[in-house]
Amino acid sequence: MTHRLSGIQEQILALCLEQKFVTSQELLSALWDLQPQEHESKKDTISKAQYAAGHAGLSRSLTRLWRRRLVRIWKGITGSGTGVSLTSEGQTVIQGILAEAEKNEIPVNRR
Repeated sequence: MTHRLSGIQEQILALCLEQKFVTSQELLSALWDLQPQEHESKKDTISKAQYAAGHAGLSRSLTRLWRRRLVRIWKGITGSGTGVSLTSEGQTVIQGILAEAEKNEIPVNRR
């Protein structure tokens, strides 16, 4: 692998390893603390800009992981839209990252 993964990308892979399948709403909640809400009430709880920034960051991260063949992206199979799971290569990569972090006693960035 020529480029190192970002902290967000590592967190996505770690969540996928833990849960096997993660929805985009679960990722937004875990990574940016953006709770799933009804479309109309979203404006009341958080700003449109904050939600849009979290969603855009997630979209970019997932696209980069998909291009590296580390995740599979499942569209429209859940009520909340997109879901994500690890490929075998993605599982190998995150297990290596976690093993290295444990060996060096470096905490993996988890919110």
